[in-house]
Amino acid sequence: MRTPLRAAALAVTTVLALGAAGLTATAPTAQARPKAPPAAHTVGHDDHALTIDGKPLSIWSGEFHYWRLPSPDAWRDVLQKMKTGGFNAASIYFDWDFHSPKPGVYDFTGVRDVDKLLDIAREVGIYVIARPGPYINAETDGGGFPGWLVTQKGKARTTAPDYLAAADEWLSKIDPILARHQLTNGTGTVIAYQVENEYYQDTPDGHAYIQHLVDKAHADGITVPLTGNHNGVFAKELDIDGHDSYPQGFNCSSPDTWHGLPDLSGAKKSDEPLFLAEFQGGSFDPWGGPGFDKCRRLTDGDFEKAAYENNIASGATMQNFYMAYGGTSWGWLPSPSAVYSSYDYGAPIREDRQLSEKYLVDKRLGYLVQSVAPLTKTEGVTASAPDNTAVLRRDRRNPDDGTTITVVRHKDVNNKAKDTTHLALGGYASVPQEPGTALTVDGRDSKLLVSDYAMDHQRLRYSTSELMTHGTFGTRDVALLYGRHGQDGESVLRYAARPGVRVLSGQVKQTWDATSGDLRLNYTHDGLTQILITPSDGSTPLLLLLSDDATADTYWRLDTPQGPVLASGPELLRTASYDRGVLKLTGDTDKAASLHVLTGAPATSVSWNGRPAPGALDTTGSLLAGPKPVSLPSLGSWKVQRETPEAAPGFDDAAWRAADKPALSADDYGFHAGSIWYRGHFTAAGSESGIQVNASTGKGGSYLVWLNGTYLGSSADATHLFAVPGGVLKAGKDNVLAVLAADMAHEQDWSADDSHKQPRGLTSVRLVGSAKQIGWRLQGALGGEDLVDPVRGGLNTGGLYGERQGMHLPGYPDGGWPATSLPDTRAGAAGVSWYRTGFDLDLPQGQDVPLGLTISDDKAKHYRALVYVNGWMTGLYVNDLGPQKSFPVQPGMLRTHGHNTVAIAVIGEDAAGDGLGKVTLDAYGNHTTPLRYGDIASPGWSATANRDPRAGADVRIAAPDAIARGAVGEVTASFAPRRTTARDASLTMRLPDGWTASTPLTQPLGDVPAGRTVTRTWQVTAAGGSRPWSSVLSAAVRYRGGTASAAVGVASPPPSPGAGAHDVADLDFTATNGWGPVERNTSNGEDAAGDGRAMSIAGVPYAKGLGVHANGDVTVFLGGACSRFTASVGVDDETGGGGSVAFSVLADGRPVAATAVLRGRQAAIPLAADVSGAQVIDLVVTDGGDGNGLDHGDWAGATLTCG
Repeated sequence: MRTPLRAAALAVTTVLALGAAGLTATAPTAQARPKAPPAAHTVGHDDHALTIDGKPLSIWSGEFHYWRLPSPDAWRDVLQKMKTGGFNAASIYFDWDFHSPKPGVYDFTGVRDVDKLLDIAREVGIYVIARPGPYINAETDGGGFPGWLVTQKGKARTTAPDYLAAADEWLSKIDPILARHQLTNGTGTVIAYQVENEYYQDTPDGHAYIQHLVDKAHADGITVPLTGNHNGVFAKELDIDGHDSYPQGFNCSSPDTWHGLPDLSGAKKSDEPLFLAEFQGGSFDPWGGPGFDKCRRLTDGDFEKAAYENNIASGATMQNFYMAYGGTSWGWLPSPSAVYSSYDYGAPIREDRQLSEKYLVDKRLGYLVQSVAPLTKTEGVTASAPDNTAVLRRDRRNPDDGTTITVVRHKDVNNKAKDTTHLALGGYASVPQEPGTALTVDGRDSKLLVSDYAMDHQRLRYSTSELMTHGTFGTRDVALLYGRHGQDGESVLRYAARPGVRVLSGQVKQTWDATSGDLRLNYTHDGLTQILITPSDGSTPLLLLLSDDATADTYWRLDTPQGPVLASGPELLRTASYDRGVLKLTGDTDKAASLHVLTGAPATSVSWNGRPAPGALDTTGSLLAGPKPVSLPSLGSWKVQRETPEAAPGFDDAAWRAADKPALSADDYGFHAGSIWYRGHFTAAGSESGIQVNASTGKGGSYLVWLNGTYLGSSADATHLFAVPGGVLKAGKDNVLAVLAADMAHEQDWSADDSHKQPRGLTSVRLVGSAKQIGWRLQGALGGEDLVDPVRGGLNTGGLYGERQGMHLPGYPDGGWPATSLPDTRAGAAGVSWYRTGFDLDLPQGQDVPLGLTISDDKAKHYRALVYVNGWMTGLYVNDLGPQKSFPVQPGMLRTHGHNTVAIAVIGEDAAGDGLGKVTLDAYGNHTTPLRYGDIASPGWSATANRDPRAGADVRIAAPDAIARGAVGEVTASFAPRRTTARDASLTMRLPDGWTASTPLTQPLGDVPAGRTVTRTWQVTAAGGSRPWSSVLSAAVRYRGGTASAAVGVASPPPSPGAGAHDVADLDFTATNGWGPVERNTSNGEDAAGDGRAMSIAGVPYAKGLGVHANGDVTVFLGGACSRFTASVGVDDETGGGGSVAFSVLADGRPVAATAVLRGRQAAIPLAADVSGAQVIDLVVTDGGDGNGLDHGDWAGATLTCG
């Protein structure tokens, strides 16, 4: 954080106990909960601005996500910082995923208490733009879609009935809460409601979908204006359809390079305000990225000043900056293609809630737009060019009163030269007028100048200083203007007769022009200059405060019902109120400071955080104490426990979920977050030479594989072939393949293409060297959608053994664990190890000390770590990927006055294993504060809740590895209770579609004693036709008080291709695809079969081939009959130039051909592969490393030569 030069602002050299004023606040004043019946308000808009009770209002808003700050007491901290930092509104996404672990289940308590959030907003006095989706994007898990939505058949963000029913269910829960807090009811500060998010489907179905959401909002009692950020596509359906703009983009690697600033004036509709629903206030940063410090440089204060002033010069009266506070994507919130655990975003308020230099820039501009009411209605005007051709000016004028703003900056945003210029301004041909002075444009600086403005009771002709704020304080007007340190300043005010001018501090040259009635003041911006101007006619005097930037940054303004308050000195002013003549102020300091106050109401004294602040109203000021030093404990006394029992062949997986569906993806079985364990059983032929694993774990994810307890390795690839070491297989016996899928969260659905449905976990596994089939079981987070820990929620943990046993929780019995020290350099083995320690805190009362954990280690070590504090997963650390090493822990999650438990799960991916690096507890800052942060009530370890369920019985299936299509095979299922008699048992065999059985599928078993095994046998007939190749048969037993099940795969491969050349599109194949089905002879198209377009790559058409979407895998059965594969590959033209993919060909799991990353509009690349002797080939399309949006890959002219 840049430390302001406060000292220059502290010498207010005159007593200014000013009378009360009738200044109208431009944001709601902070208030307690109303006791009288609330007064209703109207919220609407005119052609230029939002209106409240008919009065136009400039909206200066910042984005804030409560669900990225799981500490309700800290919500007040951030919202107060936004309010006093110049923001009069907060835009808030409401995350469906955060509130709903399963269909029909919603939680609005604890860290999800939206009523409390909106109450705090009303108490703080800040408006709210509510954005409930249903889709929100936000670089969060599924873009805000809950995990259970992934398995829907209907396309999301359309009128698909199953999707609309689910979306309506969410809206029926969240909308009534938002409706209760609308300003129109007088019961809250919600002033707008955004319908959907970044939705650009200008189709009949797209419009019908938006209209459905509009109708739903109205039916749910929403009466404030309906807005959007759809770039005008839905102007007909919505009251105000806004625009998004991120001119700097999202690559923070070159933070000193700027892109052009857009002129968004053309986006304004004639009958609507220009609403920038999201304008760049930072940037996200991906796994392996440069880090958020560079993102803050990319969008630093210079950028914000230039860009936001440029928007004002474009006529924007509603601006929302994304983000004001980013927060933490704790647990499994972060969408992996975009972000890691930190969502700092390079925002004005850092992730640890401290203020950056950007915050001070936002404050200056926010105070301006809330002070200068004529900005709510301006029109672009043409003005003469500056006398320096390198300098650009843009002007707007209010047509009613003539108030004019002029924005001045370099034409080239990357011009870092220091130039001077003169302007025609305020009726003068060359400004500044004073000989030897000029207007300076230094590098990327931008200036917004106000002229011809009725400033309270004064007439401002012009100023080359920038206006920060002004108001009537009792019997006097006060105006604060500022400029770059050491630069010339010139201000001209008009009076009927020469006024009295008294320079209270600093140096000013004054010039009076009796003809025009203009008083010209010339000065240099250096600290604080104070001038008292007294009109000769006895009208309202003006206290003019002229400062440099650093001094202006020390000033804080808050409006009260009794009038405005302007204070200087402390690090932060939070609240201001009057109580029987006492002006009660609260705020923060990070060092000792002197408080000086200008007040608009009679005050006999001032208090600061509840204590008297003598001298604050006079020249002496009141000395405010800084924070007491804080000493933090070192993190020692670590204990460690290795746990990967699931990899052992004898591990009991009978209680796990049987994989009885055609898919293996975790979401199909109710596991929506974190790591997933898979255990596959097969009877080995003894000829197996490799295992081909296909998985989709998300960017930064990986998977680890064991066979019969022997570690085979890890991979992050979509497809990987693991060799089977000698001596590991057990021919003719049960073999166990164990896979730990270290999954990331779900993709977003920004393009409305069902990208959020990209699977997580395994997609398929094939044994190379035999046709043996595998029966799978899987286990994710304990309880799945039925949460064991609803307080922390379904996004807090995954399916690691230690997570299921509660090793991450306070109170877990680790007394028997071995002691260790960090960094841990012990030789180990691949798998999971848990490290635990604890520490006590007793931070000084009345202090806010942001704390976090930092991990330091050699990047050559390959491991990831799940960081838990008091049971909350505060972050995911990937040692060899980064960039995040430090993890802020918010108060409430952290017990600032009590014992804290740290638990870190390390997943080592090297065969030798990797221990955890050094871990430290760090303070990011130290501040006095009036706020108090209570501990979040959350459960500790429980012997009954935190343990795997025990299987009550075993079910097994014996089936042939292959049954030819239309042929008959014998299938046997057995059932054996373990501990007690299974009463009224019945066994059901579940067959794939099209299969039949000789006897009824459900067989009664009656009472089966413990230890006894009963079997039933069916003669089953496989379905005919061409697909599928592999089917899943499952058996389930229900008995009084329990169930048990098992599943096994059965292959039905097609015949081998005959001799000759074959178009792959004409052959039978099986496939997984990133979006919709793989298409034959067309592009991938949309999500339905047959909706592709004519295939073309870089303008070249192709008649034959396969249209695939990353991540996609087309498997073709060859049976050893073919020798060569050829194709031309590239991104299909239907993406409009978007998308990036890579192609590879695998023969029995071995890579035999591949391309580099190919992008839209790039010419097709010829690809050829020797596939001699292969039983199967896989045609694999993966994303180019930037997510799979628009990743439409064509296997054009795909041909096999056989025989």
